[in-house]
Amino acid sequence: MSISNHRQTSDILILGAGELGMAMLRGFVGERLRQPGVRLSVLLRPASPGNAAPENQARLQQLAAWGIAVITADFSRQSAAELAAIFARYDAVINCSGFVGGKGTQLKITRAVLMAGVARYVPWQFGVDYDRIGGGSGQPVWDEQLAVRALLREQSETQWLIVSTGMFTSYLFEPGFGVVDFETRRVNAPGSADFAVSLTTPEDIGRLTARIFFHRPAFGNDVVFIAGDTLTYRRLADLLSEHERRPYQLAVEEMPQLRAAAQADPASLTAAYRLAFARAEGVAWDKAITYNARHGIAVTDVRGWLRDHRPAG
Repeated sequence: MSISNHRQTSDILILGAGELGMAMLRGFVGERLRQPGVRLSVLLRPASPGNAAPENQARLQQLAAWGIAVITADFSRQSAAELAAIFARYDAVINCSGFVGGKGTQLKITRAVLMAGVARYVPWQFGVDYDRIGGGSGQPVWDEQLAVRALLREQSETQWLIVSTGMFTSYLFEPGFGVVDFETRRVNAPGSADFAVSLTTPEDIGRLTARIFFHRPAFGNDVVFIAGDTLTYRRLADLLSEHERRPYQLAVEEMPQLRAAAQADPASLTAAYRLAFARAEGVAWDKAITYNARHGIAVTDVRGWLRDHRPAG
C-alpha cells in the first residue's frame, strides 16, 4: 500500500559499499539534489577505512566527493543491541550488506533496526519473490529472507519497503553460474527452456530504489517490483544469437540432473542456485507491472547489457 503520512527521513544510513551499496549511494546522491535537508551516511566494516588497497582508497575518495559520512560496525561481532544503538541515530536504514555475514545476519540486522525504532527500513531483499516461492525452497538464505519479512509484518512502528529486483543481470552471464557459455555458444536452461527470469543491473537497482524511497505518497509496508528485463531462456538464446550474429544452442538441464548436481556438491552455491531458479513462479514477473514500467523510467535490458559488456565481434 501507499501511505501519505510519514515521518521525516532526513538522516539516511546505507549499509555496505560493495557493488550494490555504491550503486545505491549513487542513486541516493542523485535524489538528494531534489530532497533538501537529506544527509547520507554509509556503514563499512571496521577494517575498510584503513585498507590501503587502491580500489578501496578510490572508493573512499568517491564517498568523500559525494559528501557521505562514513561509520563502521561489525555485523558478526556486535550484538543486535549494539547495532541498534548505532541505527537509532538515523531516520532510515537501507540495507545493502548482502549475505556475506553468514547465516542469521539479516535477521540480526532487522531485529536491530526494529529495536532502534528506525522510521523507515529497506531490508536486503533485492532478489526474487520470496512470498511466492514460500518456505522449504532448498535455499536456507531464501528461508531467512521469509523470516525477515515475518518480523517486519508482525510490527507496526517501523515502515518497511521491499524492492524485488530479480537476479543481478551480470550474474546470469557469469561463467560459474553455468547458464550462458560464451565459448561454446550455448544456453543451459535450468528446468525448462520456457522458464523465465527477471533481471536488473545494480545501477538500476540503486537508481530505482532511491526514486521509490522518495516517491510521494510514500510506499509503506509494501513490496515493489522492478526489472530491467524479464525473459525466458529460449528468448535469451535468441538474443545472444542475434547479438553475436552466430547461432546459440539451447539445452535444458532437467530437474533430476539439477538435483543430482546440488546433492553431489552441497557446498556449491552455483549448483544450488541453478536448482533454485528452475521454477515457473517467484523468480520472474511481467515487466509491465514494475515501478519502472509504470512510471516510464528507462532501464537496461538484456540487449542493452550485451551491447555494453559484450561488443559483437
